[in-house]
Amino acid sequence: MIVSRRWPVHPAPTPGEALSSWLRRIAVRYHASLDDLMSNLGYARSEPKKLDACPPPGFVHELAQRTGVDDHRIQRMSLSGWTPWLVDQMEPAPEAFTTYTRQFSVLLPAGRRRPREITTWLAWLPSQWAIRACPLCIATSEPPYPYQLLWLLSLTLSCPFHGCLLEPRPKAAGHTFPDWERKSPTPRPVPVTALSMDNRTWHAMTAGSVELPRRQVHAGIWFRLIRTIIDELGATLSECRTAGPLIKRFWKEAGYPQRFGPRSWQPHEGYPPDAQLLTLEATGTTIHLLENKALTGQGREAALFLPPTSAPLEELQRNS
Repeated sequence: MIVSRRWPVHPAPTPGEALSSWLRRIAVRYHASLDDLMSNLGYARSEPKKLDACPPPGFVHELAQRTGVDDHRIQRMSLSGWTPWLVDQMEPAPEAFTTYTRQFSVLLPAGRRRPREITTWLAWLPSQWAIRACPLCIATSEPPYPYQLLWLLSLTLSCPFHGCLLEPRPKAAGHTFPDWERKSPTPRPVPVTALSMDNRTWHAMTAGSVELPRRQVHAGIWFRLIRTIIDELGATLSECRTAGPLIKRFWKEAGYPQRFGPRSWQPHEGYPPDAQLLTLEATGTTIHLLENKALTGQGREAALFLPPTSAPLEELQRNS
C-alpha cells in the first residue's frame, strides 16, 4: 500500500515515545504495516529494535519532511539521538565500557576497578532485548498502544507519569497487549528510593539536567554517575579490597545478604532482566544512603551526594 507524499493527518508522538512505537501508530492510521511505511519512505524493512537503537541515515530527516515534526524530536525517539549524553557513541568499541564507567568514582576509590574491554557493549542497552510497560499507561490509551524508549532500556524501574512499577512483557507478545486487554495487571508500587532515582532520570531525559544535593549536574553526568554506582556495586572482591565490607553494607541495606547478580563478572546490561531490575533497586537505595550520610562512599564524586555545604567544590567542578 502506498500512502501520500505528505501525511497531513498522523498521530502526534507522545512524551518519551520510542520511534518504532510512533511509526507503528502512523502505519495503523493509514491501514498499512510497518514494512509498508518503511517502503513508502524509501527504506528497506527494519526491525523495531534497530529503529529504536539507530535508524538508517537520512531516515529521520525524511520522516520529519513527511510529518512536520522537528528532526531533533524524532531523533530523540531512538537511542542514537542521545549521543553523547546517554551513550558515548553507537558503534561498539572495546574501550567504550571503561571510558563510560571509569570516568567517575563514588563508592570505591578512583582507579580501583580494572579496565575491561567488551567489544559489543552499549550503555543501558540490554543484551536480551525486552520491553516493560506501565499498566496504567496502557489502560488509559488506545491500540496500537504507544510505548516509551525508556521501557526498552535497563535504566529505570517505574513510569514517570504514574509512579508504578513497569511490568515485563512476554517475548512472544512483543509490543501488543491482548492479555492486558482481557485483564490488566494491578499497578505495583515502587520503593521510594528507586522512584526518586527514576524521577531524576526522567528529568535528565526531558530537561537535560539533574538536581543533586550540592549542585545541578548535566544529564550526561547523571547517567554516568548511576552507571558507575551500578558497576561499583558489582565489583569483584579483588577490586573492592578493603572497601569490600562497605559494598556488602550497601547490598545488605538494599535487602540482600550479598552482592546480587551472576557469579562471574559481566556488565549490568548482560544480566538477566530480573537481576537488572534488582540491581537498579539497590542503586536507588545506595543513593539514598549516601544522601542521608548513613554510609559514605570512598570515591571522588561521593561528595556530590552529601548534604549541601558552603564549602567550594572546585575539584568536583573540574571533574564535570
